[in-house]
Amino acid sequence: MATRAAVVREPNTLDVVEVEVAAPAPHEVSVEIAAVGVCHTDLSMLAGSLGLPLPAVLGHEGSGVVTAVGDDVASVRPGDRVVLCCLAPCGSCFHCVRDEYSLCEVAGRAMAEGTLLDGTTRVTARGVPVHQAAGLGAFADRCVVPAAAVVPLPDAVSFEHGALMGCGVLTGFGAVLNAGEVRPGESVVVLGCGGVGLSAIQGARVSGAAVIIAVDPRPERRRLATIVGASHALEPGADLVPAVRDLTSGRGADAVIEAAGVQDTVEIALRLTRAGGRLVLVGAGSTQVRLSVPAFLGLVHPEKSVRGSLYGSGHPRRTIETMLACHARGDLVLDDFVTHRFGLAEIASALDYARRAEGARAVVVP
Repeated sequence: MATRAAVVREPNTLDVVEVEVAAPAPHEVSVEIAAVGVCHTDLSMLAGSLGLPLPAVLGHEGSGVVTAVGDDVASVRPGDRVVLCCLAPCGSCFHCVRDEYSLCEVAGRAMAEGTLLDGTTRVTARGVPVHQAAGLGAFADRCVVPAAAVVPLPDAVSFEHGALMGCGVLTGFGAVLNAGEVRPGESVVVLGCGGVGLSAIQGARVSGAAVIIAVDPRPERRRLATIVGASHALEPGADLVPAVRDLTSGRGADAVIEAAGVQDTVEIALRLTRAGGRLVLVGAGSTQVRLSVPAFLGLVHPEKSVRGSLYGSGHPRRTIETMLACHARGDLVLDDFVTHRFGLAEIASALDYARRAEGARAVVVP
């Protein structure tokens, strides 16, 4: 079936063109896209820094309506509203059987290679295979994805909010609950208050954190951070470390979530973490962003722990279901997250908006 899609043919070159999308194979579904969030990972893929094979359709934070299902699909049917997950754990590989679902070997390979779980793509342009970014390729009117990559979306949740739950909200919220293991009464610092950081703030609030410190250079993002649950909002700068220590009994935070993925915030994050505390690195930075720290004085002596968190560090479906339950109770607020909307034909402008780090999240509505 012919459809429009935003295709990258070479780094930093993106065009909306007509492509052919095949019918779903067994264990796959076809989805008519309703909304797609613009993530900074899209910018990294566009620039070629993540090694995505080209040509490829970008977009991995989406929602829509199931239009067709392949054989052996019983979890959804045509007409169902769904959230798309860019990582669909196989459930049986080395990592999955150890509950390390975000490291699934099958889904991880598909994400890296821009294919579905069987290693092939359902998209072609003039007979040439086109990869599907993160195994989805959602910057399009429709796409075909694994049935395990869709989660039912209740009628009470908008498509825009559902789309954000598929990546940005899940990544930040899950980083706090699953990787940071934030407990009631603890202190949390969130560095970077875009869609991921704002979601981490809400995860900290839902977890019962007593002090939640948001750090971002942009006044609008700091304002949004206080709306969704930050107790304090600070600008980065020379006085950031003493300011955080003043708010945390002189020790630093129990947990620090680095959600910006830039060198300056990565460098300061460990200094904001108390002795015995946890630093969780979430931001999708370039390959040039590095963490350099003296092993003994920086980590061993203060017993600080550092870990990465990919895609919420849990089973995506379960984390999304948790978020949907929080949303239904009013504990997860997404009304202020969508700060600009673009049509698919305006995808270049949408990516520029994300590149300028304005607002919280831009959404493309095909």
